[in-house]
Amino acid sequence: MDPDQLKQIVRPKDVQMGVMEVDEDKCTSCGLCVDNCPFKCWTMEEDGTPDLKDEYECFSCSNCMVACPTDAISIAETYHVKSGFWVTEPHPLPYKMPLKPRDVDGNLDEWNAIERAVLNRRSVRNFEDKPVPDHLIRRVLEAGRFAPSAGNCQPWQFIVITDRALIQQMDEAVWAMVNGMFNNFKNDDLIPHMAPMAESSPGMFDPRIALGGMGSIAKKNLPASLNAPCVILLAADKRSISGQHLNIGICGQNMNLVANSLGIKACWCGFLVPGIPVIADKINLLPHFEVITTLVLGWPAFKQEGMVAREYRPVMWLREGSEKQEIEE
Repeated sequence: MDPDQLKQIVRPKDVQMGVMEVDEDKCTSCGLCVDNCPFKCWTMEEDGTPDLKDEYECFSCSNCMVACPTDAISIAETYHVKSGFWVTEPHPLPYKMPLKPRDVDGNLDEWNAIERAVLNRRSVRNFEDKPVPDHLIRRVLEAGRFAPSAGNCQPWQFIVITDRALIQQMDEAVWAMVNGMFNNFKNDDLIPHMAPMAESSPGMFDPRIALGGMGSIAKKNLPASLNAPCVILLAADKRSISGQHLNIGICGQNMNLVANSLGIKACWCGFLVPGIPVIADKINLLPHFEVITTLVLGWPAFKQEGMVAREYRPVMWLREGSEKQEIEE
């Protein structure tokens, strides 16, 4: 890989972190914005007003906004990258709330129950310290089992872990690995050695994962399991039609939505996968199966969901009779 391109990937410039604003007249100093930030961007000032730290990694996820009971927080500037390998085109991408629903005749309509479930769903990372009953976990698993799969191959296998001691062992193993990776990543002298990974898996160096995800775990802001009482390993047959990742993504989203519908909340948690070796002697997967990702479940400690604005890219339409694509405004 060209050294200049490698440096663009591993040490990107012109990264604009998200900038959040607080309306002090609305703020009640409840601190939920601080608690619900996965990367701990916030600090509470002496007067009880939340403020962004001098150095922070904010990716405009809106977690602080949905947790705020008085709508005191807003986005002043969204995360974007102005140049280089990670450039956001256009930058910044506009953030829009869901477009208004319309019925078959094009008239304004109301969201139906499934639409509301999809649009309100958010990853939850703060849980109460109480277990999820097995019979509710079983309902979540059934939602995954009945997911569509390529060629009806149904390649999934679920491993449910509710033993807190085992989950803690996985967290400790993940921290040791991620902390080592993060320290290596921050070492400029090691940049040339990162070329093979940057070429094969550049997403590992996206600032949102390299600085945010890995950094948050390495700094012990949160364990990989997010202190959830239930961890579900989602494994798949490596012989899957269309590949394991597509099928597990569909399966896991079914599980995620059903968990929310039951009052449980969920979060995708890929960082837990490296912790599997510490429990390998307790599970017996067939050799052609591998764990693709994990889903953690628990009861939410406070409100962490709701409709928020998302990045918006115009849709390209190829309509009957048109000579070229139409770009939706």
